[in-house]
Amino acid sequence: MITSHETANPYVEHAGGRADDSNAGSATVAIRHLVPVPVLAICCALVTTVLSWLMGRSQSLWFDEQYSLILASRPIRELITLTAVDAHPPLYYLLLKAWMLVVGDNVALLRLPNCVCLGLAVFVLIMLMRDLFDERIATACMPLLVCGGFMLRYGYELRMYSPAMLLTVAGTAMLMRATGVIEPRDRRHRATNTGETDGHDRQGDRCRSSSHRRRIAWWCAYAVTVALGMLTLYLTAFVWLTHAIWLTARSWCARRLSAWRWLLAYAASIILFLPWMPALLGQLGGSSVLPPVRRRANMSGVANAFDIMLLGMTETELPSIISLLVAATMILIIGILIAQHLLVRRRSIRASASRPSAEAAGLIVMLFAVPAALLMIWSAVKELSCGGYGMFSVRYLSVVAPFFYATLMLACVATYRSRGRRTVFVYVVVLAILVAGTITYGVRGNHSFDRNDTPGSAALSRQVTCSAAQPVVAQDEYTYIDAYWYYRDCPYYYFLDVDDVPTRGGYAPLHGSTAQLRTIDDLDAARFTLLSWATTRNYDKFLGDAAGQWTQTGVIKHGANAAITYRR
Repeated sequence: MITSHETANPYVEHAGGRADDSNAGSATVAIRHLVPVPVLAICCALVTTVLSWLMGRSQSLWFDEQYSLILASRPIRELITLTAVDAHPPLYYLLLKAWMLVVGDNVALLRLPNCVCLGLAVFVLIMLMRDLFDERIATACMPLLVCGGFMLRYGYELRMYSPAMLLTVAGTAMLMRATGVIEPRDRRHRATNTGETDGHDRQGDRCRSSSHRRRIAWWCAYAVTVALGMLTLYLTAFVWLTHAIWLTARSWCARRLSAWRWLLAYAASIILFLPWMPALLGQLGGSSVLPPVRRRANMSGVANAFDIMLLGMTETELPSIISLLVAATMILIIGILIAQHLLVRRRSIRASASRPSAEAAGLIVMLFAVPAALLMIWSAVKELSCGGYGMFSVRYLSVVAPFFYATLMLACVATYRSRGRRTVFVYVVVLAILVAGTITYGVRGNHSFDRNDTPGSAALSRQVTCSAAQPVVAQDEYTYIDAYWYYRDCPYYYFLDVDDVPTRGGYAPLHGSTAQLRTIDDLDAARFTLLSWATTRNYDKFLGDAAGQWTQTGVIKHGANAAITYRR
């Protein structure tokens, strides 16, 4: 429903044409009666859930997902202890453990809750766009979300990315209601009525009191959501920081002490997070917890991130013409957003009623731009002190991916009234790019952009036998964890490392493990299979001084993984 204050807003007005256009208005009303937006949002969420699950149900697990399953397989006390010496909070691992008790070890079913979280995030975002702007903008957002291949790809991964998406989108919706940017629909209706009687005035007082209590409830829910987000994925802090920046600017302009009451919500969220705070400080204190990821946050890295998010391919993989098309599209969208921001500011000076939706549009854009910029800046600064090793990985942007697609939609529909055909053309181009990207993600599967390869350990395990007569030996801890789930029931699955396994970081679950072999001489078998990588040229080097005692008899490769058979 478009209220009186929304028709003064450029984002609403431009999305659907002139308010006095009777034909457009009649058509819109008919569509609303035919298929309400909540029903369309539910359908969109279901399609997103199913698409993500179908894309991921048969994909091979890779290191990070294997690590999640290792922790979820441990007793709760040990799970929390191991999480405390790694780089992430424990909530997702606990939820995964609970789900494993229900469905067992079926990987396809284990992925289902992650896909459901993605679908819920899409539903909440669509309803948020309807409440902030109007039903037509919400409807325009649906195709972009369904075809968001980057979001679909990380929606099924057995990590905390899709739950984090749900929490950040839900937290934003709660914030909009707590601040009054989104008002209850019955109150909007009453606000449009004039000439109230004294009885209506008394009723209005009761409604205002009810509205105040409702806002307090929303602030409480927001505080809980912030705490849950931090217990799920620390990267959600960039979203909460963006909220705080937006709230600070809003409160500063209000110039009222009461406008700063939102600080109480953040104080409450910190209190809720306090039990885990010592573990967080311990994780930050030791450099061994965070594995080095070489991702230079330069101009090439920025272009690479947009190429991956839109088309599912890196800058070096794309033809130059396609890369230039993506760059031109993004520059055009940024230009539209800047021009629209300036237009909104001029109109807001003359019509203060347009400010709520203008503020909301600014926040939606900020929720992608600010976390992405902060993450890249943080990584760039870290590279200066770590020999070129930063912490930026494109998968971290999955947390704000829903806002990225919403930003694309806002740019496309914001200037519809003044540049109708050209803006529709931009929308079609963006949608075509996203469709192509979704197809690419469907074909590439569980591709790792950090390693730039696709895991094949699942297919490899179907050809590799693990037994007392033919043990399986991983070349190191990383390779062992990368294939762990497929050999977990075999007591003859080992890894090589001459040194003790660290007690902190991603290898901590293997510390003191009986699966460790100091050298291949410790293996009591006449033959074995070595697990390594398809790009490795000399596999004998992992056997050390004992290489001369073994003869290589075969090599099997699937995706990034390789299995090499040896006999004495």
